[in-house]
Amino acid sequence: MNLFFMRLIGIIIVRIDGFDMGIVINRIRRECKVLSLNTKGDTVYAILPFYCEEKLQEIVSERSCVLEIISRKGIYFHIYKYRKRYGFAVGILASIILSFYLSNIVFSIRIVGTDDEEIVYEVREILEEEGLKAGAFIPNLNFLKLSARLFAVDDDISWVSIGNSGSVVTVNLRLVTEKAETDEGRIPCNIVATEDAQIIGINVLVGQLEILIGDAVAKGDLLVSGYVERGNGRVYYYHSIANITAIFERTVTFEQSIYERKVIDGETFYSKSLSIFDIDIPLPNLTVLDGSYITDTYTTNLRLFGIELPIGITTTEYTEQIYKLNIYSLDEAEAIVYDKLENYEENLIGDYEVIGRDVTVNKTDSSVTLTCTYTLQGDIGTESPIFAK
Repeated sequence: MNLFFMRLIGIIIVRIDGFDMGIVINRIRRECKVLSLNTKGDTVYAILPFYCEEKLQEIVSERSCVLEIISRKGIYFHIYKYRKRYGFAVGILASIILSFYLSNIVFSIRIVGTDDEEIVYEVREILEEEGLKAGAFIPNLNFLKLSARLFAVDDDISWVSIGNSGSVVTVNLRLVTEKAETDEGRIPCNIVATEDAQIIGINVLVGQLEILIGDAVAKGDLLVSGYVERGNGRVYYYHSIANITAIFERTVTFEQSIYERKVIDGETFYSKSLSIFDIDIPLPNLTVLDGSYITDTYTTNLRLFGIELPIGITTTEYTEQIYKLNIYSLDEAEAIVYDKLENYEENLIGDYEVIGRDVTVNKTDSSVTLTCTYTLQGDIGTESPIFAK
């Protein structure tokens, strides 16, 4: 296998004549990589790699032997003939570089999964902001991060994946669709309470009422039953439908420390290495990192004419973690807890009507605590499936 490989790269076949050939043979074996050697009388025939020719000439010259190069074979000697034809060499090198470059840049971006021109335009704009556009160098792109970014900023997308085939990048989308009505929505169910509350209004469309106006109920109590026994003695199961209005209390607490330590993302640095099979060769990097960082590593293999090569660029992202200590006054901390309360009321109270609100604030040397007790009014019924045999 060694001889075959060297024949392909380049070998010389030689004949040596002279005196004291035993000494010559020993020096050749010791100082040159001999692929084949045999003798015929005082004549030595040998096969050596192309790079041993100069050393061989030195040895036979010192021993006053006669060296005859019978033949030179292999790729090396074919290329060597054109060593002074610089235009030819430059053309080959330029073609190789151009082929690699063109095989690893984005020519086209396909959006699959929607025909909505507005969504396609929006997706292309987001991708372009993140660096994915015609002419982008594919090994520099992190498709997983692009997918996550696209999913995070576009509410119309429920699933996305990005990949490439040669120079064509394909973005597969799945859009959010309204839930279709199915028979599953008619599964027999009860309606139970979601809060400890007092009932003030009842509107039952389907099911058997189990409570009365003015009753106090606990969370999980049965309000409307989907299990109905008729006068004929037979039992029927229904999908209960009702609106049960009640008044209840809910207490929430928010706390803000005077000393708050936050971790924020700082500058992002990139380190690249050339990956050949399982070997990573670091590329020059002038940035010396100091401090705390989180890392994310991904590898993109190079392609040549659409064929993925076992050679790629491994990129490691270092995102600086900056530890920041915020020190608030008591008034600033109080303003923050009130902001939290306002955000809670805007986003988490839901469809309930606020009847009353009792807020208390407790301040200490290290924190401010806000406690709010709401009196709310609204529908407290929720479906609870009946799994009947």
